Amino acid sequence: MDFFSHQDQARKRTGQLVVLFSFAVITLVVLLNLLLAAVFWYSDGQYIQSGDNILQAILRYMTPALWIQVSAGVLVVVGGASLFKWLMLRGGGKTIAESLGGRLLNPDSQEFYEKRLLNVVEEMAIASGMPVPPVYILPDHSINAFAAGYQPSDAVIGVTKGCMEQLSRDQLQGVIAHEFSHIFNGDMRLNIRLMAILFGILFIGMIGRFIFEAALRGGGSRRSNNEKSNPIPFLALGFALIVIGYGGVFFGNLIKAAVSRQREFLADASAVQFTRDPSSIGGALKVIGHGAGSEIASPERDETSHLFFGQALPFRFGWFQTHPPIEERIQRVDKHWDGQFLAPQSRQQAEQESPEIAQQSSQAEKLAAIAGTVAVAGSVISDMANDAPAQASTASSLPTAEQALQKLTDAAHETYNARALVFVLLLAPETRLVHEQQLDLIRQNHGQDLFKSCLRLLQLSKSLDDKERLPLVEKAIPALKQLSADQYQDFRRTVVQLAKADGEIDIFEWCLYRLILRYLEPTFEDVKPVKAKHSKPEKLYPELAVVLSYLAHYGHDSQQGAEQAFSAAVEAAGFDAEKLKLQTVDSKTLKPLNLALATLTEAYPHVKGRAIKAMAACINADGELRGIELDLVRTMAAILESPVPGLFEQK
Repeated sequence: MDFFSHQDQARKRTGQLVVLFSFAVITLVVLLNLLLAAVFWYSDGQYIQSGDNILQAILRYMTPALWIQVSAGVLVVVGGASLFKWLMLRGGGKTIAESLGGRLLNPDSQEFYEKRLLNVVEEMAIASGMPVPPVYILPDHSINAFAAGYQPSDAVIGVTKGCMEQLSRDQLQGVIAHEFSHIFNGDMRLNIRLMAILFGILFIGMIGRFIFEAALRGGGSRRSNNEKSNPIPFLALGFALIVIGYGGVFFGNLIKAAVSRQREFLADASAVQFTRDPSSIGGALKVIGHGAGSEIASPERDETSHLFFGQALPFRFGWFQTHPPIEERIQRVDKHWDGQFLAPQSRQQAEQESPEIAQQSSQAEKLAAIAGTVAVAGSVISDMANDAPAQASTASSLPTAEQALQKLTDAAHETYNARALVFVLLLAPETRLVHEQQLDLIRQNHGQDLFKSCLRLLQLSKSLDDKERLPLVEKAIPALKQLSADQYQDFRRTVVQLAKADGEIDIFEWCLYRLILRYLEPTFEDVKPVKAKHSKPEKLYPELAVVLSYLAHYGHDSQQGAEQAFSAAVEAAGFDAEKLKLQTVDSKTLKPLNLALATLTEAYPHVKGRAIKAMAACINADGELRGIELDLVRTMAAILESPVPGLFEQK
């Protein structure tokens, strides 16, 4: 599945929608000109004296001045209302999830179903090389889900309670894979644009309803005080505006539904590719068909129905369906389907399927019952670790590497400890003098408690493999997004100070910092999406040469190895080998890499796709995947807002 070509198709589809809705606005202008001309004609009473037919009489009132005024008025009203809606949705996926009644899941939740869902979302995100999105739970007992946001860095996943509790783990994975494909295929921004444009057209009808109701309320009093006052033109104007506005929405919904149906087929196919198991998403659809349904109770469902995994509205048929029929979707992913649906999974079956999560949830409940004792014990242990870190490092009861990784993962899911984890990953080796300086910096900036957390996590991190460091940062993103604005600024400042403590920025520190910026800045700052400008890779050869040269240099010890990797990258992406040459890399500065990536972010998706393909070929050229290579590709893909599904699986 070529996600980058599908992103280009989504952009083209956006252009087609702009054309279609432009025709809709033009139609509104023509109809409103006719309507106002008719109102003026009727108000003047000329229809009694005119010898012409009604249409000719009305057309006399359609003067150039009226055309200009009405056209400008329609554009201002529709454009202003659409902009207003766009600004309301500028919070991205979070705003939409909350409007639907979604509840944000804590990344460290220990409730069985919530923990299982979070694990599935995390696995899909890490494997595809994108940030772990926040997860929201909708209170509906039906089976449905959605992805929303402007771009991967601000995307959220929403899942209904029924979807979380009634599906098996594999079926749930199929649903999440479907939603991730919407993110990869560039559907999210398209969906938000649809919501804004439709609201702009609907606003015409809302104005008409206001005029109509005002005329009804005021007509009687005006007639009693002034016999010449006639409410009929206002009633007619209001009613006609209602018809025009809601008629525009009617046809707009037809367009929206047609677009949504095609994107759902694509997302289903992508989900099969991600999971490599047609029965995952097919099973989820069969459970919906069994009787669980996918209807959403939120009053916002009309506006957001095209975002969901399944049909969110109760009565939609034919051209108004935002999703293809369940049976047709099942047959597309399971050609041998026997027509039988599947019953929902029980709690007992779910716990048997995921015994490790069930055990952890049970243990968490027991610990919660004695939280006071645990808190006291934890305080004592932390104090001991602070007073005698050397003794802790030589203790005989050190956890295994697997246990240490699990404890670090648990820390990544907690907002407080997630900061400590990131700080620990930036610490220099204990043998260097700067190590103690960095610890003092953490204690001064964040206090004794966070300092103690860093000491505890430091011992656990000693067995950490290089390839596991950056994925831990990605797992910490949802927890870090829950920081306050002031906490985030303090956190970011400390990250920079720790990275610069030894007077230089190494490649891992650069990767970590750039990921922090890419994933967290949209949450705490007003970050504008980058507009695509470059559709031809030939114009970006200088920047591509820089990016691939850095990757080849850091991934290979010899010049010959770097040259071979660079050549493999150029060949795999179909670039011109005569114009794209390996460049000398100065390890002391990353400025050329930053500048090159900044320009590449303005490329169209298909160009970014070829760049990602070249990166993958570059790091695979020698058959050995180093941690620093994976870190670089993961970071550069994040900067380019491009998916890399499959590259990070089982590495």
